[in-house]
Amino acid sequence: MFKSTRHLVAIFSLAFAFTGGVFYSPQAPAQDEAENILEEVIVTASRRDEALQDVALAVTVIDTGKFADAGLTGLADVLPFVPGVSVVDTGRSFFNTVHIRGVNAVLSAGVATYVDDIPLGSSTSFADGGTPVDGTLLDLGTLEVLKGPQGTLYGASAMGGLLKFNTRNASLEDWTGSVSADLSSTNGGGLNQLYRVNANGPIVTDTLGMSFTAFWKDKSGYIDNVTIPIEGWDDNEYYGGSGSLRWAATDKLEITLQGVYLNSTQNGNASIQANHADDAFLPGKAAMEPWYGKYKTGDTDINPSEYEFDMLGLTIDYDLGFGTLSSITSTQGMSFDNSVDATIPYAFYADIFFPENAPHASAVFIGDLGYDKVTQELRLTSNDNEKFEWTVGGFYSDEESFNNQVIDAPPDLIIAVAFPSNYEEISLFATGTYYLTPDFDTSFGIRYADYSNDVVMNVEGVPLVAPIPKSTIDDKVTNYLFNMRYRSSDTMSFYGRIASGYRPGSANFVLLDPETGEPLTQPFVKPDSLWSYEAGIKGTSADGRFSYDVSAFYIDWEDYIIQVIIMGSSVGGNADKATSKGLEAALSFAATDALTIMGTMSYINAELGSDEPNLGGAKGEQLPNSPEWQAALDFNYDFNMGDLPAYVGAAWRYKGDMPVGFSGYTDDDGVYWPSSSPRVTVDSYSLVDLRAGFQMKQFDVSFYVTNLLDEWAYTNFASSFSSVSRGTPTRPRTFGGVIRWNFR
Repeated sequence: MFKSTRHLVAIFSLAFAFTGGVFYSPQAPAQDEAENILEEVIVTASRRDEALQDVALAVTVIDTGKFADAGLTGLADVLPFVPGVSVVDTGRSFFNTVHIRGVNAVLSAGVATYVDDIPLGSSTSFADGGTPVDGTLLDLGTLEVLKGPQGTLYGASAMGGLLKFNTRNASLEDWTGSVSADLSSTNGGGLNQLYRVNANGPIVTDTLGMSFTAFWKDKSGYIDNVTIPIEGWDDNEYYGGSGSLRWAATDKLEITLQGVYLNSTQNGNASIQANHADDAFLPGKAAMEPWYGKYKTGDTDINPSEYEFDMLGLTIDYDLGFGTLSSITSTQGMSFDNSVDATIPYAFYADIFFPENAPHASAVFIGDLGYDKVTQELRLTSNDNEKFEWTVGGFYSDEESFNNQVIDAPPDLIIAVAFPSNYEEISLFATGTYYLTPDFDTSFGIRYADYSNDVVMNVEGVPLVAPIPKSTIDDKVTNYLFNMRYRSSDTMSFYGRIASGYRPGSANFVLLDPETGEPLTQPFVKPDSLWSYEAGIKGTSADGRFSYDVSAFYIDWEDYIIQVIIMGSSVGGNADKATSKGLEAALSFAATDALTIMGTMSYINAELGSDEPNLGGAKGEQLPNSPEWQAALDFNYDFNMGDLPAYVGAAWRYKGDMPVGFSGYTDDDGVYWPSSSPRVTVDSYSLVDLRAGFQMKQFDVSFYVTNLLDEWAYTNFASSFSSVSRGTPTRPRTFGGVIRWNFR
């Protein structure tokens, strides 16, 4: 762990003297017959194909296959290599919230998720704001990470950025595919298994093609329950797949039908109990010290969960000659059922409300949430002409969500709530790029959205929560984009970008004071919005061996949505103002014909812009779950093992100190405003991974070690005054190997 700023500056200075981005940005490494150069990467961030070096925003392109061969098969494994991106790792294969440039994904998504042109996930705060899919297990070509507001082209919730999963286009000419097995062992856990099969090729040559991937994953648990007891209680089974049918009906008309299905079950949470402060709840334990051990929990009841997601999409593209008319239709659904030990604090409340049955030995939270959603986009995109290029379109979304919650302290029901919700949106958008010269252009964009979000809440049991009659928020929002781009040479470009974004508001979960019956929370969560200002430079050296992507940004954020913890329950709230400013860099260097060195760094200063009494946060306090410093390095060396192509590599990931909660403060009038959740700083940590592999005819074989030094740290921490604070520890050292049979 690196604690001092001086040490960090020294490390980052050394990194930038020699290195660049990991596997992906700004260019992807490729082996040329004569020399090791960095090949051009094409992205679709602007809804048209562009060279990554030329796109006027910060984009990272991830080759997920390379990460999978190194044993990194989840978003929480992959995204830490992207500068400016932080992941709150819950130990699951889903709902791991993503923060980009300090913009959170709490309650409702602040970072949007797309599969090709289809938006995924809920638009409300009632069906969880986490990232809905584990993209590394889809039928992917690449994963693009777009940073900064993307609201003009991608709509609501893309205020922090976008994760865009680009699936492989079904081939109409040749069959390719693979079958693979990934087997590994985790210290303190057991055998992990991941089996994948994919195929891509024509059903009718030149007319009809298909592409699909299916997988089954069994991830051994590494958390032991010492109370029940169960070893490896966070075992996780995960299976599903994705696929598409592509029909080239005519020379001008192409139709693609695609689908995704995912299912995950887990016995217990991959989290452990700890104090938020010295002697809190469990005397004799220091702040953040595990109660039962570094990989042990004392939950008194099993915490099973099941997650299910499905999506079906239809894309129709028609070439009009001057441009392409696209219709994108989708239907999707998600459900998540889980139960969590809630003995603290709800057994105590049960003793108060049901004294005849006191003492209550345990309490459990049972939740059931999900949504069904339909989207329709109609878009007209001009051909590339390097004079005036434009896109216009309209978008419609209709979402029905549900959220049912029960807190039970046998033999008594404490509370049961149900709040179905409906979200509906209609929006119109347009973007245009005007080329003043072949090397200098300017772009503008606008999106107008009209949305409504309503909710009803029914309540049974103890009067801790107020029922909500049908409540509706209607709002009209306009987002803007303006940028300029200058290509000073074939190998260098500069850009400046100004963009806005928003996230819909909603009715809130109204908690009541158990003594007075007065509301403790605001009845509505207001929509939040922001403006982002960004400048960057991208390029490569003349010989193609070195590439760079450096950007600086400033974000002005108003009414930002944040989680507030009251009486152990999570509810919504708004803070008045926040700002985020920082610097990101990604470099790639083909040092020799065999050695490629890459690295990334980001510095983000995300803080409150005003005193926030409801949060207990003072102006200037760092926002939760947003580390100031992050970095990564990667080394890859190619060689021949006899007649077999082979490689060895190493990677280093660093995440700086990360605060959660707020500190509380005293205002100018001498009034003290306590924090809704205690301020805790999660220590920085480093993870080191090794990999090696070779090719033998149609087989790829790789070996890896993740978390080589067996570093123990919290990947996230949820602190609370009224209930048990919990943290998810890093997965222990894991040894594994992958064998893949490729066919064509």
